[in-house]
Amino acid sequence: MRYGIFGDVHGHLTAMERALALLEAERFDEALPALQLALRGEARALYAYHLGRCLLGLNRPAAAASVLKQALELAASRTGEESELDKVHYQLGLALRKLGATEEAAGHFAEAKRLAASANLAPEGTAVPLIDPSPVSELSSAERVELRRRVVTALCRSYLNLGILQAQQERFEPAAELFAKAAALDPDFPQIQSSLGIAYFNARQFDKATQPLQRALLATPNDFGLSRMLALAWLNTQAYAKAVELLQDDPQRDIDPSLQFAYGLALVKSDRAPEAERVFAKLLARHGDSAELSVFLGQAYAQQGNFEAAIASLEHALALKPDVAEANATLGVIYLKQGRFPEAETALRAELALNPDDALSTQNLARSLELQSRSSEALPLLRSLLQARPDFADARYLLGKILLAQGQPEQSIEQLEAGLRLAPDDANIHYQLAQAYRRIGQAGKAEEHFDAFRKLKDKKRGPTP
Repeated sequence: MRYGIFGDVHGHLTAMERALALLEAERFDEALPALQLALRGEARALYAYHLGRCLLGLNRPAAAASVLKQALELAASRTGEESELDKVHYQLGLALRKLGATEEAAGHFAEAKRLAASANLAPEGTAVPLIDPSPVSELSSAERVELRRRVVTALCRSYLNLGILQAQQERFEPAAELFAKAAALDPDFPQIQSSLGIAYFNARQFDKATQPLQRALLATPNDFGLSRMLALAWLNTQAYAKAVELLQDDPQRDIDPSLQFAYGLALVKSDRAPEAERVFAKLLARHGDSAELSVFLGQAYAQQGNFEAAIASLEHALALKPDVAEANATLGVIYLKQGRFPEAETALRAELALNPDDALSTQNLARSLELQSRSSEALPLLRSLLQARPDFADARYLLGKILLAQGQPEQSIEQLEAGLRLAPDDANIHYQLAQAYRRIGQAGKAEEHFDAFRKLKDKKRGPTP
C-alpha cells in the first residue's frame, strides 16, 4: 500500500485528499476551502505551497504571493531540507510576474533553477523533500480515474444532501444552486436531475426547470408527477404545444380540475380552439361559474371567429370579476377586428389600468388610436413601449408607419429596418419600407422591398388552383 502525508490513498478519503484531487483536476474554487482550513489548523510549508497554487489557479496572484512567501518562511525552519523548494520559488515567481513585479519574479525563477540543478546533482537520499509527494501524483492512470470517481461521488452526495435540507426549509433557490453543482459534476447522479428541476420549479425559475425535468422524465417516463410539473413549466414559459403533448395523455387530467384548466389554457394558446372550448365547457358544467374559465372560453370562441359568443363569455367573466386578467385585452382585440375602434380603446385602457406592463395591450391601444386618426397620442405609447421592449417588431412597424404618414421618412426607415431585422418575413414592414424609400428618392431599394412584399403575399396565398 502507498501512504502519502495524508494517509492511505486507497482507504478512507479525507478532506485533504479530496482537496488535492480537486487541485490536480483544476477545480480550484472547490479545493480552496479545505486548503485554507488545513493551513489554519497547522502551519506547514506544504499546506502553504498547495494553497498558493490554488490561489494562482483562481487568478488571485496577490493572495498567492503572500501565502507562498509564508511557505518559504516555514521552510526556513527546516534546516537542510532544500529538496523541491524550487517549486515554491517557481510558483512565487509566477505570482509576482502576474503582479508586475518582474524583477523580483526573476530572482525567484533564478533561485528555482539553481535549486533544481542542485537537487539533480545531489546523491539520492541526501535531502528530505520539502514538498512531500502528493498521494494523487503517485497513482497510476486507472487509480486516478477511480479516485476521481470517489471524489465526485462524495461531492455529489454532499451537495444533494445539503440541497435537500435547504428544500425542506422551502429555500428553493439555494437548494437549486447546490443541486446544480452536483449535476455539473455528474449529470447522471441518482435523483439529481429531478431534485434540480423540482427546486427550480418551486423557485418559479421555470425556464431553468425544463431541462432537468426533461432529463429526469427520460429516465422515468411513467412518473406522471414529473410529467405534470414539466407541463406546467412549459406552460409558464409559453411553450404551449409541449404542455399539450404532456397533458393530453395524463390519466388524472379528467378528474383534476386544475389539470383540465392547464390543458385547456395550453390548447387555447396553441391555437387549438375547438378542443379548448370543449374542455372549458366541461369544466363550467362540472364546477359552476368561474371568471377565469369564462375568459378562456371567450378566447376559444374568438379564435374560431365566433365573436358574438366570445363577447358574451368575456362580458360574463367581467360581471363575475371586474379585474379578471385578459378579459378586457381580448375584448379589445375583438373590437379591433370588428372595426369598433372606440370600444377597443375603452377595453384596452381598462386592461392597462389593471396591468400597466402589458406590452401587447399597449401596442393594440396605440393601433386603435392610429386607426381613429389620433396618431399623436399613439406615438408616446409606442416610444415608451419600445424603451421597455426594443425587440417588439409590431411596435416598430406601427411607429414607422405613423412617422411615414407624418412626413418623416428617414425616421420611419430607421424604425422599419429595426423591425425587419426582428421579423424579416413581415410583408407589411416591406411594404412600408418600399413607400419610405420611394419618398426619399431611392427607387432601387423601394422596388426591392415591393418585390419582397409581393413574394411574401404570394407565398401566404399559396399556389393558384
